[in-house]
Amino acid sequence: MKDFSELLLVSDFDRTLTDRNSRIPQANLDAIADFKARGGLFTLATGRSIPMFEAQAALVPSNAPLILYNGAAVYDGRTLSQRVLLPDGPGLLRYLVENFPDLRVEVQGEQYHHLLGEDAMRDQFYRSNRAPSIHFTLSEPPANIMKIAVYGTFYDDTVRQFFAGSAEELARLDEARARISRDWPDVVVDRSAPRIIDIQHRSVSKGAAARALASRLGRRLVCVGDASNDLSMLREGDLSFVPADCEEAVAKLGFTQVCPCDEGAIAGVVRALAAL
Repeated sequence: MKDFSELLLVSDFDRTLTDRNSRIPQANLDAIADFKARGGLFTLATGRSIPMFEAQAALVPSNAPLILYNGAAVYDGRTLSQRVLLPDGPGLLRYLVENFPDLRVEVQGEQYHHLLGEDAMRDQFYRSNRAPSIHFTLSEPPANIMKIAVYGTFYDDTVRQFFAGSAEELARLDEARARISRDWPDVVVDRSAPRIIDIQHRSVSKGAAARALASRLGRRLVCVGDASNDLSMLREGDLSFVPADCEEAVAKLGFTQVCPCDEGAIAGVVRALAAL
């Protein structure tokens, strides 16, 4: 039986550990249990915040600290470490409101998602996903800003809505991403889904956080992800995998492909590791 005691397996959450309906396939849960029983360490590197992840945490069979906020923080279930703050978060918020008044802006904090402006469907989204949220104004912005997220229109209360949009809306988000990157060189602007822009300190990445965690734990790093905000860790991994239905731009980069997320991509990774 293959021994995994030298490995740390770090997975993205949405559409990597989960399927396209935000459920974790049983095949993944069984494979992770087997991986851990053979000495492996398993965790997640996700763009999600603590508030957005808490409702899912009990379902995730991790046995190593979690990498949250795209790598801006590491979470052991009680405390955050490695917290990296945005430079001039309040100034960036003002810039976003002035330049992109049609887009939704929020700060993803440690206890709440801080929502700017009114949007009844967005409020319903956070209630349905059991993620605590509060509203704020530019005159009283949140303190200690690690991550700002920019969205298009909220259509319903599911995570699925962020993975498809009209050509016009996606072009608008592409334009916003390019302008923010140009005007704010001290931040990194990435897409955790086609309709979400994540803005963080330029030193933040899933890859840097995953490598630091693997070094601390004395393990070889195995990474799996599906989207552009996973590229840093896919490139950093000693071994890296992508689901067969990952983003097209990611698929073209030549990482080892396993089965689609609906069929249990993490189970596919564990099978591939066992065959090495």
